[in-house]
Amino acid sequence: MGQRPNFSQKGSRHLYDLVIVGAGVWGSSAALSALRQGAKSVLLLEADIGAAQRTSAKSGGIVTDLIWHPHDRQLVARSRLLFQEAAEGAGDAHLWQAAGMLTLGGPRQAALFSARRAELSERSIAVALMDRTGLQHQFPALDRLADDTIALYTPQDWHVNPTAYAVQAVSAARRLGLEVRMATPVRRLEVLADSVTVHLADQDPVSAARVLVCAGTWSRQLLRTAGVDIALRPYRTQLSSVRFGRPHDLPIVWHLDTDLYLVPEGGQDMLAGDGTESVESDPESFRQAGDADFLASVAERIVDLTSRGDGAGIRTAWAGLCGATPDRRPLLGRLAPHLYCACGDQGIGVMRGPALGELAAAVALEHTEVPELDPLRFAAADFPIRGGFTLEA
Repeated sequence: MGQRPNFSQKGSRHLYDLVIVGAGVWGSSAALSALRQGAKSVLLLEADIGAAQRTSAKSGGIVTDLIWHPHDRQLVARSRLLFQEAAEGAGDAHLWQAAGMLTLGGPRQAALFSARRAELSERSIAVALMDRTGLQHQFPALDRLADDTIALYTPQDWHVNPTAYAVQAVSAARRLGLEVRMATPVRRLEVLADSVTVHLADQDPVSAARVLVCAGTWSRQLLRTAGVDIALRPYRTQLSSVRFGRPHDLPIVWHLDTDLYLVPEGGQDMLAGDGTESVESDPESFRQAGDADFLASVAERIVDLTSRGDGAGIRTAWAGLCGATPDRRPLLGRLAPHLYCACGDQGIGVMRGPALGELAAAVALEHTEVPELDPLRFAAADFPIRGGFTLEA
């Protein structure tokens, strides 16, 4: 890391060392980390009434090492430690749970599965390659799989509660002096020669030596008010809560052929979702309820996997937004003097979120640089939207 700068003290102009916009998993983690890294005055702004109420709260909360980019694997490993720290600090044994994950495929994924098993084994991560017989023996509830089904089983994969993590991170940061303003939308950013002025709704503006925008899929439109544009395209995903007719005892299940994932939520409930809508959505006007065809499709795909799904009922369904980038990597770094961003979750933002927040704070405080994540490495033009939760690069 580079030499730490001399931080200013908050004075009559309310000049903060750092203002962070967005209290999701990334922003809350950045706030805590910035104070731990030496910032004296940090302000966290959130448009909603609490931490991680929007995109973070709507995620499936999967944490897995089975992701395609080597740097993301490092971020997941670091995030695991930060999730554990938060659980211990909160005394919340349910903040994260080791549920294990089955990634289901068929003969066309055999070579890929073998390569991924070898890669995980080399990193001393528990993994098993299973055929239909092995699956039926260990997971009898999956009684409707095709005969040629194969699976990667990663028993150390987790399910986390993103909102619980963010709340605990903010609580820990408050004890270090964090100032928090919830229900405080940011209307405009004004970059000056020596600072950034943050214009708020129904409040006086605040001035900061540095501003870090962690506003998820709202980041692009906010940064445009400062005259900066980035290659970020919001896309919609859907998730539902399903009540099974009887207990299921299933791990996390990811079915590659249908892009269905299931996350256990108690002995009789599952979160059921799918991946990417390949069209851009407006963060201000996207449909937040689950679509009728999505609900019908989820029910059909569950029944194709297990008889436990017979008679299952959808309790509720919702949609959230993810942020796509051209290379499916985050946009994290300096945009202009005093202005930084961290966004571009690609649907795998929670599992890397604590570590990415920590990294964003270090970059905004000029302790380090991450050139490969330069947020201006792409022109702000249209590009194909692809999901980030895949096995292939």
